[in-house]
Amino acid sequence: MVTLGSSIDVSGVIDRIAISGTMKTENIGIEKVIANIISNPNIRYLIICGAEVHGHLAGDAFLAIHRSGIDEKNRIIGASGAIPFISNLSSKEVERFREQVEIIDLVNVEDMGQIKQAIDACAPKEPFPAEPMVVALGKAAQADEGSDTILTPEAVSIESRLRILEQEMKDLGKLNKFMSGIVSGIWQGLTSGFVATLLIFAIRRFL
Repeated sequence: MVTLGSSIDVSGVIDRIAISGTMKTENIGIEKVIANIISNPNIRYLIICGAEVHGHLAGDAFLAIHRSGIDEKNRIIGASGAIPFISNLSSKEVERFREQVEIIDLVNVEDMGQIKQAIDACAPKEPFPAEPMVVALGKAAQADEGSDTILTPEAVSIESRLRILEQEMKDLGKLNKFMSGIVSGIWQGLTSGFVATLLIFAIRRFL
């Protein structure tokens, strides 16, 4: 599942999807996703959801490459993005992707209920009848780590646990501040009481 420019919480469906992640570019981003998919013949569906990325139009480009492939100059046929060129995949690898998966178009959809319905509608299929294709992406694609994020179910599960732990740490910090305030107030009260007692004792002594 590709979430384009949106960070969608997929923890509720993580046991039903193979990979999940954002994709913000219409070239290297698409190459990374395709490379992951064709390396696993068990992946037969690809849900494209989340907010479209302005300028790049990554969702539009992904739908276009699945629909029409690439031309002799490696340009995605029919794509409207700024630089819809595939530099690190061969036409054979692109065709394998087109044959292997069925695309579910939910571009600009962020509602998890609607996304779950789309997942439910994906009828089980046999693995694609071919060996995995392992693609070594070029240096430019490997260096561009910040644009797109592809997560396995295990990674999403860890990320979800880290978010919970982070929230628990924040709550613990608030509790510590609250308790520190109480202790500080008690100590301040005791100190003030002790000083007041000394003053009263001193006054009575000189009267």
